[in-house]
Amino acid sequence: MATVSGISENQSFPTPLPLQAAIKAKGESIFALMENEGKSIFNKDWWYGRIMEGSMKNDRFKTQMFRFVDVLPYLNSGAEVARHLKEYFAEGGGDLPPIFNLGVGLGSLAPGLMAGAIRKQVTGMAKMFITGETPQDALAALKKARKNKICFTVDLLGEACLSEAEARDYQTRYLDLISWLSKDASGWEPSPLIDRDDRGPIPRVNVSVKLSALSSMIDVKAWDASKNACKDRLRPIFRLGMERGAAVTVDMESYDLKDLTLAVFRELLLEPEFKDYPHFGCVLQAYLRDSLVDLQAMVDFSQSRGAALSIRLVKGAYWDYETVQAQQSGWPVPVFTNKKESDARFEECALLLLRNVRSVRPAFASHNVRSIAHALVNAERLGVDPRAFEVQMLYGMADPIKAALVKSGIRVREYAPVGLLIPGMAYLVRRLLENTSNESFLRSKFADGQSSETLLADPRDGLRPTAASPLLPAGRFVNEPLIDFGLAANRTAFTQALAEAQADGLGRDHALTIGGKDVVTGLWMESHNPARPRQVLGRVAIAGRPEADRAMAAAKSASLAWRAVPVERRAGLLEALAGVFVRDRLKIMALQVLEAGKQWEEADGDVAEAIDFCRYYALEMRRLAVPLRVGSALGEVSLYQYRPRGVSVVIAPWNFPLAILTGMVAGSVVTGNTCVMKPAEQTCLIGAYLMRAITEAGFPPGVVNLLNGAGEELGPHLVAHPDAAQICFTGSKAVGLAIIAGAARLVPGQACVKRVICEMGGKNAIIIDSDADLDEAIVGTLHSAFGYQGQKCSAASRVIAVDDIYDRFVQRLIEAAGSLPVRAPESPDSVIGPVIDQEA
Repeated sequence: MATVSGISENQSFPTPLPLQAAIKAKGESIFALMENEGKSIFNKDWWYGRIMEGSMKNDRFKTQMFRFVDVLPYLNSGAEVARHLKEYFAEGGGDLPPIFNLGVGLGSLAPGLMAGAIRKQVTGMAKMFITGETPQDALAALKKARKNKICFTVDLLGEACLSEAEARDYQTRYLDLISWLSKDASGWEPSPLIDRDDRGPIPRVNVSVKLSALSSMIDVKAWDASKNACKDRLRPIFRLGMERGAAVTVDMESYDLKDLTLAVFRELLLEPEFKDYPHFGCVLQAYLRDSLVDLQAMVDFSQSRGAALSIRLVKGAYWDYETVQAQQSGWPVPVFTNKKESDARFEECALLLLRNVRSVRPAFASHNVRSIAHALVNAERLGVDPRAFEVQMLYGMADPIKAALVKSGIRVREYAPVGLLIPGMAYLVRRLLENTSNESFLRSKFADGQSSETLLADPRDGLRPTAASPLLPAGRFVNEPLIDFGLAANRTAFTQALAEAQADGLGRDHALTIGGKDVVTGLWMESHNPARPRQVLGRVAIAGRPEADRAMAAAKSASLAWRAVPVERRAGLLEALAGVFVRDRLKIMALQVLEAGKQWEEADGDVAEAIDFCRYYALEMRRLAVPLRVGSALGEVSLYQYRPRGVSVVIAPWNFPLAILTGMVAGSVVTGNTCVMKPAEQTCLIGAYLMRAITEAGFPPGVVNLLNGAGEELGPHLVAHPDAAQICFTGSKAVGLAIIAGAARLVPGQACVKRVICEMGGKNAIIIDSDADLDEAIVGTLHSAFGYQGQKCSAASRVIAVDDIYDRFVQRLIEAAGSLPVRAPESPDSVIGPVIDQEA
């Protein structure tokens, strides 16, 4: 019998299984290997197991449990722990659930003993997912894993980076971590499965780094500055990792930092000293809609660089945050909103990695046996050496799956967090959420006992793709989305708008507008750039009492015809005005930066709010215009209707120069009133723009009239004018009270009691309680106190912090405030800019 290459001519081979059948078979084999490793993800005899069971059966208990675990580190007394336990879990002030007995009746314990018992149990929970509080503490867990033929990548947990001092400390901790682990690793026994791949030896020490912890001032608007700052902080870590033969992976975080993270990573790897080192890596998240495009770009980059880089493929850990953030901002949701889509995309990305194993080192990070089996089967079919890739899982989770893969000869790496309990709480809560999620594979397998047929099903079966921007019902108000400056096109467009405003939009004269006609008085008021007080941006004509009287007469004359205009027409004109704002958005934002000293986001928010006022008031007026039938007396028809009052006097502030001015004018005119508006002196050019936009939108002459001048002179005269039916004012308490008093005085010729709609400034306090999340509290305090230089009526002017948390809060607040950059507002990294004028 003839043979070819030692194979019999008539020897038969089994026909390969179809792909899905092969994946199912591989998954079943992994499940079979898991049988001897235990069937539970947790020991149900221990408190943690009982907590998990309670969380999966009762959503309210789950929510309260995670709230309690999250605040526990900040509770410094037994009384506080006891109080929070009872607030969260004792229904109607009754007894705690039996789950908190811990072998004794907690209700009978003194608060201090209760706190100690609870802290001990929660600390035990944290230790399930966190290897140790310090690298030295974690070493025992890392070495134990190596004995089980499991390698690691260490991640340093920490508080949110709020100051440059904290950023430098984080960098130092990573440098110390690499030095210390590398020194200890030199004496470790070799383990071929985890210390070598298909190319040869691989680093025993592997660390994962987050960019957000390396700089407190990352701001995607300030793209180049943020990128350079991150590279400066990451460069020493890369350098030491290379010197010590360690692997360094740059972690992926929230979507807004995705492009910046990839840019920093690529640019560093092209620097001469790092270009040839093959043990740098990055992370890509399959639940992102653009994950496949990003992955292909990274594969292409690795090929052009010439030295393989590691790519850890994960599903993603910020799903809730990304979804809520996008919906709140009015942006497309960047993540798949159907888990099947994420699972299917993970498989697409895994296949792309396997087809490019000569250029990249793939790491498939998942606890989903279906996802893992898909990668293993496709690796076999593509002839990929099993040593060319690895599977990664979180420390403390899915140990039976890890053991089964090790038995199969697959390199398994644990993502091993190291850090203190307090900073680690957010991480712990995420892991608890993951374990108890309705769509968690681990819950489905170990808690719900779903069949392998269900667990190993192709995620494409019955898949219905979701849209990034779901359609909303017609007629529903939706806020105008803010601009996403994380997109390069948006940054470029606004930078150009600023340049054009500086070059072409300055130095012009602007007349008053009375009865639809330009009026020039011969007296002018200059508008200055608060960041450069000597720079004159333009001039506006100054009105005196005669012009004020003419404007009031023009508004009164237009009132009869305007109030008869159908509501639909008035609402349509407001929507046309919103359209003008949308078209001119970047232009008017640039003017706000120059005249009001607003930073990019502040200017964008002001314009977006002006758009919202127009659209919302148009929508509401259509609703209010329908007469409401009230009462039911025999033979009587009673209708409740809204009628215009007459002429509105609008006196606006400078701190929201378009939004508040537009809001008060829009509310007046859509209800059928006419208007005389007086912008603030400091932002008179923005007021002039609004008048032009109103005219362009099609409002008839006299419906809106523009006056400019000193508020001390024009304000009291307009308030006292007999034709003023209502006064709309936003500004200081002193001026507001004076307006209320002035409007209350009856003057000859007055036809009605004047109505005052008055919003005045006050003193706002932020209260920091004992269980406050300081990361959030400090960020919120900084934003409220120093956003737009603290010049908003809503700005925090004082903080009340309770004793237990006072010292730590103040220390971090001072460090964080000291790190805020002071820049001219046109600079994209400006956080603190100029106050509005010399008086301020």
